[in-house]
Amino acid sequence: MFDMNQVGLNICRLRKSAGITQMELADRLGISFQAVSNWERGISMPDISKLNELSSLFNVSIDEILNNKRAGEIAEKLLENQVVENVKIEEVKEIAPILHEQEVDMLVNCNKHNLDARDILPVAPFLSQEFIDQFAEELVSKNQSLFHALPIAPFISTHILDKEAEKIFEQTGDVGRVAPAAPFLSNDLIDRLADSAYQKTGDLASFQCIAPFVSSAKINECAMKAYSESGINAVLPLAPFIGTDVLNHMAKDSLEKFGLSGIAPILPFINSKILEDYITKNGVN
Repeated sequence: MFDMNQVGLNICRLRKSAGITQMELADRLGISFQAVSNWERGISMPDISKLNELSSLFNVSIDEILNNKRAGEIAEKLLENQVVENVKIEEVKEIAPILHEQEVDMLVNCNKHNLDARDILPVAPFLSQEFIDQFAEELVSKNQSLFHALPIAPFISTHILDKEAEKIFEQTGDVGRVAPAAPFLSNDLIDRLADSAYQKTGDLASFQCIAPFVSSAKINECAMKAYSESGINAVLPLAPFIGTDVLNHMAKDSLEKFGLSGIAPILPFINSKILEDYITKNGVN
């Protein structure tokens, strides 16, 4: 990273050599004098456009201001709309804070075919949303897996992740293939995936891997269907996630129909008072 204190000292030295005040420099650059003060105190950095103006104003190269020859070279080529060849992602990471999104996009784009999500993670906050989304789509399409996009998932638009996740589920019918991305998918899609998986298999275990992200309403709905069709054993895969009221209702119903053996599978998850009341009512020892 840049040594902001050194950059600030360089700007201060150049300003004083030119015989102008912070206020005068700010007026020439069209910014506040507080911004100039922050530069000179090493609190912030001028962006690439202001570096270009400072370079012209003081008649020095950008790398002299930055105290970084390679960064200065990259910045000057970008300002001249020249292609920057052989730029490494580490170099992009270093210069990214002073660039605009489209300039970071341009630098990463030169090497994106050789990069994976982990490679661009350090510069993801500086890339445009459009670039991140396109990169993710290409990555998922190439590998047929959301796993490869996970390192940058927090930066990918939810609708893009939803689209890719739904596509993979439609192709494979396996919720497990999209489960790693579940924390980043929309609530609506998670519920639809859970519902589809259950409808196809009739087994609550089919979406157990995403259960922590499925809405309570959808889990309760599927659990009630499973119970009515297959009994208490069918709800066991999702017992920790089923609503207390719903689970207690099933327990009471199963007790009435089958006695104590009817609730054995879910005993750890139900209200103990249900069992106590049953024993008291039926005189079970």
